[in-house]
Amino acid sequence: MSSKIRSCVNRLRAEKNGTALLPEYVEQSMQLYDGFTRIQMMMEYYIFYEVISEGDNPYIETVQETIDSLNGLVGEIYREEPTEERIRLWKDSLLSIRQEVMDRMQVLTGYVDCFVVYEHIINRIQYRFEEQEAMPEDTEFAQEVMNFIFGSEDNTTIHDNLRMVLGQLPMRMTRRHYYDLIRDSISVYQGSDVSALEGFLYMFRTSAMLYRDPGQESYFTEFASVLEELAAVDYDKIDQAGYTLFSEKIHVNASKLDDLSDLYLQMGQLVNSLYIIVSASEFIQEPELQTRADDVVRGIYSLFTGTDSPVWELAEETLDTEEDKMAWLETQLTYAEGKQEKWFESLAVTEAALDEIAASQEKCIEEAGLQAAFTSLHELSMLNSNSVFAPLQVQTEESIVTAEMAEAETEKLIGELKSLFEGQSRMLRRAIMAETVEKMPTFFTSAQEIADYVINSLNQCDDAAEKYASKQLIRDMIGSY
Repeated sequence: MSSKIRSCVNRLRAEKNGTALLPEYVEQSMQLYDGFTRIQMMMEYYIFYEVISEGDNPYIETVQETIDSLNGLVGEIYREEPTEERIRLWKDSLLSIRQEVMDRMQVLTGYVDCFVVYEHIINRIQYRFEEQEAMPEDTEFAQEVMNFIFGSEDNTTIHDNLRMVLGQLPMRMTRRHYYDLIRDSISVYQGSDVSALEGFLYMFRTSAMLYRDPGQESYFTEFASVLEELAAVDYDKIDQAGYTLFSEKIHVNASKLDDLSDLYLQMGQLVNSLYIIVSASEFIQEPELQTRADDVVRGIYSLFTGTDSPVWELAEETLDTEEDKMAWLETQLTYAEGKQEKWFESLAVTEAALDEIAASQEKCIEEAGLQAAFTSLHELSMLNSNSVFAPLQVQTEESIVTAEMAEAETEKLIGELKSLFEGQSRMLRRAIMAETVEKMPTFFTSAQEIADYVINSLNQCDDAAEKYASKQLIRDMIGSY
């Protein structure tokens, strides 16, 4: 499969006029999306039913309406003939559900970022009340950290390692220096697309607890009251009873947020898969694959809705119980073994070439009347990406960040931070600084600067519990890699 699409891509790259080849590229790409996603949908839907039927997630009832809407579309898509009108209606419905899921997920993300800051604080209080074991002295530990940061020759890995360490080291940076780093970070975006700067500012504000999603007024409000309680604590003077109480509150609520986020993430993945299947439904290449994968989906739909299905008649034995049916469906999953990897390899070829072909063959695409097809391929590549909630719109030419724009955004952000820090606990300020410094573009110019920063942050920390906690967290992090 990959050799076929690779040959098509190579020929398009060699041809200035690819009008005759473009329909082949579209057809092969759509076939790849259909085959890969039908397998993916089969597995995702099976796992989703397991999660819902086991009832371990305490928030299932709160998303039941969305689950019902999703199942209703599954029933239609896997039962009805995909006419042009039905495809349009299905796409509209799926995009509506996707937007709802994205909106809720954004609210959850805002809450998660706030709890991360308070978890950062409580972790550094822990060893005021718990026993400390032997830990390397600062210079020796700094060497361990440097070995971890530069333990790879890959620059991306080095940057990721550095970022993780920065978030865990004791924060002893002056606010003046912190604000200077913010200025430098935003100045990097001069000459870039405005959307790139907007993305950085959004990420920074959520990490600094500056962003409040409007949806927080309506959804998951139980977390707002907990955050108000956490904000009122004086962490510099907290006693053991307070530590135990608020540590448990943070742990419990973070776990609840994980449960909710998992549900919305699974629903987002299912919506994306259904949208791809609907979009590529006229390009089915392997009928047997479609039948096997679709039978599993129809079986799960039957279990979800409590309706009968001819799928169960395919089993050689009688399937009397839900457990029998799930066990039989599990045996059908084996048909996909090894196939998904092959489809994925082929998809990687077509997706890697999509933007290049769309640009180099722009006039030919227009002459062939394939603009809509290439717009659809772009949507499917976004839906198939690692980012479940990636925007689907094709990016048009954007405004560029000017020096004046960068300066204005800098002053605005620093002003917000100054207001936020006013009257706040020292530990809260340091936690926010630590969580945001790791989000900034790298501000070191050499390995020696990094080493100096590491050793200075340790030497300047006179809180034994905080220093020990930072070392322990970094060691735990290093041990997981």
